[in-house]
Amino acid sequence: MTSRPQPIDWLVMAFLVIAWGSAFAALKVAVEYISPVWNAALRLWIAVATLGLVLAIQRQKLPPPGDPAWRFYAVVGLVGMAAPFVLFAYAAQSLPSAVNAMCNGASPIFTAALAHVFVAGDRLTLQRSAGVGLGFVGLAVLLAPKLMGGLTMEAMAMMAALGAAALYAVANVVTKHAPAVAATAGALMMSLWGAAYATAAAVFTAPLPAWPPLPALVAVIAQGVFPAGLATIGWVFLIQRRGPLFVSLSIYLAPLWATAVGVTFLGERPSWMAFAALGLILAGVALATLERRGPMPPRRPSTQP
Repeated sequence: MTSRPQPIDWLVMAFLVIAWGSAFAALKVAVEYISPVWNAALRLWIAVATLGLVLAIQRQKLPPPGDPAWRFYAVVGLVGMAAPFVLFAYAAQSLPSAVNAMCNGASPIFTAALAHVFVAGDRLTLQRSAGVGLGFVGLAVLLAPKLMGGLTMEAMAMMAALGAAALYAVANVVTKHAPAVAATAGALMMSLWGAAYATAAAVFTAPLPAWPPLPALVAVIAQGVFPAGLATIGWVFLIQRRGPLFVSLSIYLAPLWATAVGVTFLGERPSWMAFAALGLILAGVALATLERRGPMPPRRPSTQP
């Protein structure tokens, strides 16, 4: 892992923020007609098709059966795709897309704690700890008013979204320890496992959905192609290059994009408390990701006149 993020790392991160942030608006549209568990299954099979096409274009192959990578990605497919996709879809039935995305901002908090213990080189410095702590304060500002009202549907939805964020943190750390494979192959393996888990759960827990209207159909296809498909390649790429803490801290920026999308296209109007929480979360991002630069190296004497 290089000492500082390179331009390609920031470009991939920007794509992840846009894809993941937009996913919450698409999810809000889709779950009006498709149950959470079937939404997860459908988007994952679309992701499998997308990633399979990319793998073929790249002329790459999956590891052979029995390769240890399959076992690691079996875990990641469950905790990093199938289960959180269902939980976020359930939350989307009661929460605005922007608030759902803000709950997803808890992932760096959980990831930082796990990475500190299980990932060499991702120790929590004082500055990072302060940033993560400030982000947690922002989440408390967002969640406390709803949780104080008792175990309402909205409170349960927030708990589901936070549970999904915690599962993402587990997936971040497991992926870092997985055997090295090409990013597309890793993304396809976890999507295959995730699709199998979600489909099994859907078959046994929910009736087959009716053919949805065009907006919901487009929304579930978009979820599969972009956040669950192409963005997963970027996620595995960054996990392998930068580690789970770098990737999870970028998730803090997704709520900002999700809020803009929700306000512009869904007519959502988050409360001032939500915007205050978002400001605290983004302040935590800046504190946790902008490492202090070391002293400048001595300047080499110029050979020019």
